[in-house]
Amino acid sequence: MDKPYQRILTSIIGIPILYLIFYLGGVWFLLLFLIVILMAESELIVLLNKKGFSVQKGLIFLSGVILPVAAYFGFVYFSIVSAAVIIITLLLMLMQEQQGEALAETALNLLAIIYLGWFLSYAILLRNIGDREYMRVLGESNQGLGDLGFFYIIFVVTCSFLNDTGAYYIGKWKGKKKLSPSISPGKTVVGTIAGLISSIITGAVVNLIFGSPLSYSWVFFLGLIVAISAIFGDLFESKIKRIVGVKDSGAILPGHGGILDRFDSLILVFPVSYYFILFYYSLKGASTL
Repeated sequence: MDKPYQRILTSIIGIPILYLIFYLGGVWFLLLFLIVILMAESELIVLLNKKGFSVQKGLIFLSGVILPVAAYFGFVYFSIVSAAVIIITLLLMLMQEQQGEALAETALNLLAIIYLGWFLSYAILLRNIGDREYMRVLGESNQGLGDLGFFYIIFVVTCSFLNDTGAYYIGKWKGKKKLSPSISPGKTVVGTIAGLISSIITGAVVNLIFGSPLSYSWVFFLGLIVAISAIFGDLFESKIKRIVGVKDSGAILPGHGGILDRFDSLILVFPVSYYFILFYYSLKGASTL
């Protein structure tokens, strides 16, 4: 089966499952991202090992469990655990005798922990953003949103995926000038612009479906920020693959590659969107602490 048809088939199967888990939230959403984070970390470790880099697998996998679990219990717990994980990682460097190797290994451990365990845990903070009382009250009374987190997780994930889709197909059709040939030869300027437009239009449609809780000026900014974050997330993962010398991070998702290949655009989208949304509600008078 051709790759485009594999992509479509995978999406047809995956989208209803993701939607149901996004809707249920809670422990189901946590379990989904525990699986995503651990599988993505496993793929990243394999990539690094192929290049001869050494990392502490146990530390990376442990952080991939405790960071999302801490995020599930709230931002304060997440902040404390994040600081603790980083401090422990740095302290472990002191126990290694070979200084050059210790520095390189610590840097790569932090890369894996921050890039995957930390950034992807923001998905859980975003899904549970309605747990903040002032924001929940504003969402219910001013925006008509009974489940604030469900709206925003659908918004950012849909915008990100449709950004990828628009960039991929329009880039294949009309794209000539490469965006960054040394990092991602397949990305074109035309495709990137199409992705930006797709993200903004998708945001407007999602907003309309949910009864227009956001003004369309904010829809524009959030859709644009999601698209830009998605592009940089995609390029960062492409850079890693370029360094290692592989095309895909894995093969678990037909037509897409590995978990990293499918979720790479979301890695930066979740933290950037989370703080942008907090900024939005702070302007509306909500306490975001």
